[in-house]
Amino acid sequence: MFSKIPLFLSLLAWGFMAFLLITLSFYNQPSVTDDFCFGWMGKEYGIFLGAYHYYAGWSGRYFADLLLHFNPLVFSTSFEHFKWGTIALIVIGFANGYYFFKNVFHFSHSNPNLWILSLVSQAVCWYTIPGLFQLFYWFSGHYYYLSFQLAILFVNVYFYCSKPILRVILLSCIIFCLIGSSEISMIMFSGIFWPWQLYMAWKQKKIKLETVLFLIIWGISIGLVLLSPGNKVRAPKHIDYIKGLTESMLNFSMLLKIYVKSPLIWVFNLLLFVTIDKPKKRYLLSIMEVIGLLILFFISYFLAFVPMALALGEDFIPDRIQSLILMYLIFGFGYLVVWMKYKVGQLSPSSPTISQISLLVVFITLLFFNQNSKQFYEEWRFDKAKKYANENAQRFDLILKSNNQQVIITPIENKNTMFFMEELSTDPKHLWCKCIANYYGKADIHLGK
Repeated sequence: MFSKIPLFLSLLAWGFMAFLLITLSFYNQPSVTDDFCFGWMGKEYGIFLGAYHYYAGWSGRYFADLLLHFNPLVFSTSFEHFKWGTIALIVIGFANGYYFFKNVFHFSHSNPNLWILSLVSQAVCWYTIPGLFQLFYWFSGHYYYLSFQLAILFVNVYFYCSKPILRVILLSCIIFCLIGSSEISMIMFSGIFWPWQLYMAWKQKKIKLETVLFLIIWGISIGLVLLSPGNKVRAPKHIDYIKGLTESMLNFSMLLKIYVKSPLIWVFNLLLFVTIDKPKKRYLLSIMEVIGLLILFFISYFLAFVPMALALGEDFIPDRIQSLILMYLIFGFGYLVVWMKYKVGQLSPSSPTISQISLLVVFITLLFFNQNSKQFYEEWRFDKAKKYANENAQRFDLILKSNNQQVIITPIENKNTMFFMEELSTDPKHLWCKCIANYYGKADIHLGK
């Protein structure tokens, strides 16, 4: 019975945010930012043709363009279907992490340590990433989280799929989808995977046939992104590379600060250390190889802002991209914890169960001071999301039922919620107003002055 306490505590730590995420998802609404544009394009032209129009006129992220046109608005004018995106991301993230820990540490399905690490690893991301709302509720931001899951899935399949043909097929598909999902994941993956492949080929004195196949698929995918017509449309005329590099360095120091100052991440790292058995040497790298991977990671981070500057003209990191990079940091430095476990072994003389219980109690106690947990709790406790959802749904219900070609809507009053991202414009020519008007088949929709 005593050995089950850590499992109960980890389920409590995970379940608190899972409850809030799922409960609040029932009040999720399409955002006037992008969502109605994708909904209208998918409804008007179909999912694939709509994705092609975006690829040709806005973004080279071909796989993300396709995902975004599976917007619930394409299939129904009801907003209630937006909850399924949040629930699906929770399930995908947990399943991916579960099989990753199972494969790496050879846990059986009945091993409580497998469930403890799977629950807490997902929970620590929920509590620490700054763009949790954008990734899990804003439909047009889902693909950032999915690109991270594709990277984890790649690791799962690359190292642990035992069927050669299935492995090659899956990896080829994952590479194609991953490269077309986000510029950050594209560069982070490319900047680490390919130098490592060259190193392994040099070390083993041979190049595998599958590596050549992956290189071809990767090359085609990179070309589709970087040479896309949409990137040429959005590319700025003048790019201040010095400013972009400076901003990227400042942003990275900010992300490292978030990582270092997050007690939840350190508690998770300690929990990982005391939970796993001493790893087998054949799964670990030498100190020079670890340093090499760290160098590749940092170089890849700075290179990731080159396509953003060229295609998007951005020299800053919005919350959703901060969250993506922070998840890569948590994942990458998690390996260093495993590596240290091999080097120093078990430091604590106490039993793993006692250590787990102590760390999980600390983890749960810290949730009372955690920004994400407090913000989401207040959204649920004070019905902030509910009030906003009811008011916003009424506004769009009036548009849906109106027989007039011109509809003037009133401003939102319940703005004190994270679900309120942006208000409509009083200018009917504004992009968001035009997308909503096109979606509902109206000539003019705008906000009343």
